[in-house]
Amino acid sequence: MIHDYLQENFGYSDFQIGQIRYAVVSILSEISKIIIMGIFFSYIHYFPQYLVAIAVLLTLRTCTGGLHFKHYFSCFLVSLGIIFAGVCVLPLIPVARPLYFILLLGCIIVNYFLAPIVSSYRPVPNGVQIKKSKRQAFYIITVYALIMFIVPTNRYTIAGFWIILLQSVQLIAAKLIKKEAEKENEALDKTMDFQSV
Repeated sequence: MIHDYLQENFGYSDFQIGQIRYAVVSILSEISKIIIMGIFFSYIHYFPQYLVAIAVLLTLRTCTGGLHFKHYFSCFLVSLGIIFAGVCVLPLIPVARPLYFILLLGCIIVNYFLAPIVSSYRPVPNGVQIKKSKRQAFYIITVYALIMFIVPTNRYTIAGFWIILLQSVQLIAAKLIKKEAEKENEALDKTMDFQSV
């Protein structure tokens, strides 16, 4: 019904309607995960730290990408695990103030060389989009480092720091998984080429 309406009144192709459908489902999926996690962190009395963590994660992840899952539940569990670790567990580890900045510099480097890693459902970014993503990640992490330098260390800045670090680590994991998948696809292509000869 909506498909026909968009096609008849706006002249959208099946592909464009598919993109719209994907965007709407993705947005609704992300909103539901954010709300459910918000309820959870509110229940365990970490809601303010959760807000900082989700703001930092969404800001950085929109330009860097990262791990992507095919199913809602697996995506939800990994997101919950990352935010729980960054908000509740890792802040318990004492870190010397200078080490925060060294690690954030490492995150800048990781994000610069690996970002963006987009979902297989999204179009592959072109050179301009890739450079833009790298610059955005650089600016976001640099601004966060400046905030941490100016603002006295507190549970909110520490939560954001750990989220940046975890996002950078999962970016490394996503890159390794993507490379492994590419190798498997190459091997499969060679096998198919050999069998067709």
